[in-house]
Amino acid sequence: MPPEESYNNLIDVCMALDEDPQIGGNSTEKFRRILGDYFFKRETYESKSMDLFFDNFEVPSLIEEKNSLIDVDLEEMIAYINGNSINDSLCGKIMLSSQYLKYYYPHHPPSFTKLPSDIKEEVIEKVRAKNQLIISAFEKMNSDRKSDKNRKILTLVALILKNIHIKAGLPFNKLDVKAEEIIRSIFQDCDEIYKGAQKQSADLKDDNKVKALIKRFFPVKKFQDIAEISTMFKSELERYRKRALRE
Repeated sequence: MPPEESYNNLIDVCMALDEDPQIGGNSTEKFRRILGDYFFKRETYESKSMDLFFDNFEVPSLIEEKNSLIDVDLEEMIAYINGNSINDSLCGKIMLSSQYLKYYYPHHPPSFTKLPSDIKEEVIEKVRAKNQLIISAFEKMNSDRKSDKNRKILTLVALILKNIHIKAGLPFNKLDVKAEEIIRSIFQDCDEIYKGAQKQSADLKDDNKVKALIKRFFPVKKFQDIAEISTMFKSELERYRKRALRE
């Protein structure tokens, strides 16, 4: 698979689907959306037949029984993705289909048994790799849930700063003291577990404190820089607040 392909924010995607009033507690539709709009987004965007394929994709009972994909049992999900064979695996059902083969290999018959041996090997390796990527995404979501319940305010602020650094490509300032000391000097109760409580979030969203934090950690040349980074900080905080409040 392409090295840039990863699905590290599955938990946020699932939570967004949970908040969609048109879907409600319909986990069957949520799973089809996850497949077509997330794991196989490029294929459904470029191929109408692949889009229709996911609209009618058969969803297992382990997903149908849940209100949210976040609540699906991890071990059961891994077993379902792996299946009993390559053909029976999640991505085998998708990537060995005539719709998928016609999309990726238009110069060959859209039948796995009729493909040249070298193409067959390529498809099988792609199926294995994609299955593992999806398993890793669900494992990451499970790990994220545990972290969200045990993350201290100090760790949360550091994580948000790291996310801004990565997502926006902003360099960090060279600090004359430890980052932990700076964070503790700005925000209250840094050793508390962040639970999304109103008092905690109010302190973390305080404009003066957020601006002071940004000035210490990022090079800013004008007021607009501070405003833009402040918006990013509060957006990330809101994302983690929702996750912390999740039962």
